[in-house]
Amino acid sequence: MKLAKLTLLFLVAFSLSLLSAKGWEVDSDILINLTQGIYSDNWSGSEQSTVTWVAQSNTTAQKQMKEWLNNKNTLKLAFGQTHQEKGDIDGDGEVEWGSGQKSTDKIDFESLFRFTLKSFVDPYMALRMESQFVDESGAKKYYVNPMLFTESAGIMKSIINADKTKLSLRLGAAIRENVDRKLDVTPVDGGAEAVAEFKKVFGDAAASYNSRLSVYQAVFNSEKDPNGYWKETDYRWENMLSTKLFGLLSANLSFDIVYDRDKQVNNKVQWKEILGLGFSYSLF
Repeated sequence: MKLAKLTLLFLVAFSLSLLSAKGWEVDSDILINLTQGIYSDNWSGSEQSTVTWVAQSNTTAQKQMKEWLNNKNTLKLAFGQTHQEKGDIDGDGEVEWGSGQKSTDKIDFESLFRFTLKSFVDPYMALRMESQFVDESGAKKYYVNPMLFTESAGIMKSIINADKTKLSLRLGAAIRENVDRKLDVTPVDGGAEAVAEFKKVFGDAAASYNSRLSVYQAVFNSEKDPNGYWKETDYRWENMLSTKLFGLLSANLSFDIVYDRDKQVNNKVQWKEILGLGFSYSLF
């Protein structure tokens, strides 16, 4: 619990520091998507009215701290719910709605330190924390749980570094700690990590495409696993296509592919797609 509070305080302090910091290249936007399906009371089918909303925030802050040191911080937040009509349960003519069911939940913060030595490749160190706002997987509700911490170090290279197109690759060793307040132990594993990040801006920033592919291969694990699932390669491919239609109105498409055998009930790839029409606003 103390670690979760410290992490939250750090994220809040980081966000507030962006508002007052000087010399930072800050890119931040807020997206709100809303989907609604409403049916009349005398609708002959069995369909029920639903309302789904998703709020997202993507913030990047980068600064050349020294001639030989660059720091890039990325914070991705997302939360959404689906509300479904339950009908006239009490028979008083009033339509009731069920409590919101979580549809999207994400906290992802990474701080990357790159040693810009003007060589063929640059050394780097990175700290990443992945979590969610609400954990409802058990009988008791937890906030900001579980938390996956990843500390990595290695080499990286910018393949493309143009104004509207950027591609970087990095390869290194990583240690991961999975802090879950529902468990009495904290599993730790270590191995090799590879990350590719791509960004493309179309036109006068009217549309953009962001993609991140990460691959992790563990070589040791602190917990005993009779199935040996921890030995399998984990990968995650995240994609976001955003376009501004006019004014604050925007269309967004996100598509994620995930494979993590430790967290899956079967050996199949997981994927998630969200297509939304909503409002976006650039803070910086």
